[in-house]
Amino acid sequence: MYQESDDKINGSGKTDTLIFIVLIVFFLFAGTVATVLKNSFNSNIPIYILAAMLAALLYIIYRLRIVGWRYTVFYKEPEAQYDPRFDDYIIHEDYPYPVGTVVIERTVSAKGSVIAVISKEDIVALLDAGAEYSADSEMVCGSRKKELSFSLVYTQNNKKVRLFFNPTEEFKKYLRGVMEK
Repeated sequence: MYQESDDKINGSGKTDTLIFIVLIVFFLFAGTVATVLKNSFNSNIPIYILAAMLAALLYIIYRLRIVGWRYTVFYKEPEAQYDPRFDDYIIHEDYPYPVGTVVIERTVSAKGSVIAVISKEDIVALLDAGAEYSADSEMVCGSRKKELSFSLVYTQNNKKVRLFFNPTEEFKKYLRGVMEK
């Protein structure tokens, strides 16, 4: 099994600290401006505008830092490992899907919800970014635009689906290995 994540949560501590400092400065500045405007106009509308700006900022942080995609390919059978408790080679992993399956998940923080489970028999092609292909439907499962994303074409209910995603070269190598078997 090979799994990779396309989320942005793995940022450095410096960027997280910088975002935190910018948020504190923004809240102090926005609070000061809202208080001055409230006193000047004798109205609560600046407070509502501040709340809307806060909600928009939190949504932007949510989209840029917390949400992502996880790609998994089961490319070989799990290997037996020696376990001294039983004095024998034991398979410790038990895959939830058969070998050759590709699983695409949408992640929020570290928890994922499965978007697509594609068996080896259903895979039609792995296309480079910008390649043309006619499909019945399309799914975007990555953070980049469709034009910049690789695509996996598979069949589902006798229809061709084109799934746009952003795998690494290692993931594509394992996926091509699965497709060749």
